[in-house]
Amino acid sequence: MFERFTRDARVAVVQAQEEARTLGHPWIGSEHLLLGVLMQDGAPGVATLARFGITPETCRSAVAPAGSLGTDDAEALRAFGIDLEAVRAQAEGTFGPGALDRPGPQEERRRILPFGRRRSEPGRQGHIPFTPRAKKALNRSLREALARKERHIGAEHVLLGILDPDDKVTGGVLRQLGTDAVAVRNGILADLPGAA
Repeated sequence: MFERFTRDARVAVVQAQEEARTLGHPWIGSEHLLLGVLMQDGAPGVATLARFGITPETCRSAVAPAGSLGTDDAEALRAFGIDLEAVRAQAEGTFGPGALDRPGPQEERRRILPFGRRRSEPGRQGHIPFTPRAKKALNRSLREALARKERHIGAEHVLLGILDPDDKVTGGVLRQLGTDAVAVRNGILADLPGAA
């Protein structure tokens, strides 16, 4: 299947791995594939996503690790009399700048397997596996290309494959960004060449 991928689609998959690694996730999910497609300036569908307010920055903040605090969290804490910026300032004053920042990836740890083989810990420099829903999205991208009678799988097909209403994770990211998979999918289909 990957031999049918265009350059943009291949780069989007590689970028998805980099996004997962940057976010400290030991897996590549459909949300990372969405980020990977968003990083492809000029790829079909990216302008449509921007019209929906879905940019690399907004998407990355919606996909950010569960332990990170956003502006909504800061406002909720403020309602209880907790000033997050004051807490950050106090911590940095005591422990140094960036004391509350998420630590970077640990040094790669290796585990010895039988016959002298080594395997990297998940999420580190080695291979990061795709989740079943990401594999499903990539398989759907092939079906999307075939349905459009196209011989290649482009970033637009990967994007259409990601936009499955049954994918709860990507659906949650899109809801955080004020839209849903059906609306975005319909917008992309309307913007693609050959749309009726």
